[in-house]
Amino acid sequence: MNTTKPARFHYRLGANQPAHSPTARRLAEMAEAIRRETDGEFRLDVFPESRLGPDPAMFADLRGGSLEFYMSGALLGGVAPTSALPLMPFAFHDSAAVFRALDGALGSLIRDELAAAGLHGFRSSWQNGFHHITNDLRPIHGAADFAGLKIRSPGGEVAADFFRALGAEAGMVPFSGMYDALKAKTFDGQSDPLGVVQSLRLHAVQRYLSLTSHWWTGFTLLAGAAAWRGLPGAIQTVVEHNVDTYALLQRADIEAINSAGAAALAREGMLVNTADTASMRARLGDFYARWRARFDPAAWALLEAETGGIGA
Repeated sequence: MNTTKPARFHYRLGANQPAHSPTARRLAEMAEAIRRETDGEFRLDVFPESRLGPDPAMFADLRGGSLEFYMSGALLGGVAPTSALPLMPFAFHDSAAVFRALDGALGSLIRDELAAAGLHGFRSSWQNGFHHITNDLRPIHGAADFAGLKIRSPGGEVAADFFRALGAEAGMVPFSGMYDALKAKTFDGQSDPLGVVQSLRLHAVQRYLSLTSHWWTGFTLLAGAAAWRGLPGAIQTVVEHNVDTYALLQRADIEAINSAGAAALAREGMLVNTADTASMRARLGDFYARWRARFDPAAWALLEAETGGIGA
């Protein structure tokens, strides 16, 4: 096999995850498998830890055609409204249930919306996990403890509205700047899965970890529609296959890290408690009513079919 010839197609993939993270590692392995299986015809260079710019800039470059591939987090609500549905607080009980929804009809609807916006969404979502709250002021035992806290969130209206409903204020800085913002006390705390807390070493700037599992987030691998259409069908098949393969591997990696995260962070000195989420759910009646009214009824019905009801 000749792997030294120049690539016929040379694309870039931007991501915000740390270079040492399982997500960046699996993306690099995926890119190498694609290069190998296309006999070097397709080269995909992976740029982790926001090396191509903050997420809004990478997303804009993807839509504008100057970036071919992008691993997106919670930025898609503006172009694919249904993509915000899995973010509904307390909708899912475990990651397996989320992936059943995203691998099925709900995910198909999201991908249709992405296609209408000029984006190719790959079928297999990647794992980030269930979010918990860290902060440097006090443990979160119940809903009342959110009062007055300023929380760095993943962004988007759903997150901001959720924290307002609990008496907190949500704000946003790029992922790459979160550690420094928490260290500078720009925010009291933040919302992320335990693997993120570990990878960014947030235990150095946050004292309390409260286990809330308040919502799930993942990553969607995207290609610009024009860049995707520019690839021959045989190469598209290789890419799709490897995205599926490495997404499943990454899901297992992150699930294992998140499962062991609370104990690992406690060993680093964080004070860990399990929050009373019933008190939080009790404050979300108006929140759920607002968001149900904003979504297409058919999309909301798909979510409720997967979860057994929202806010129940």
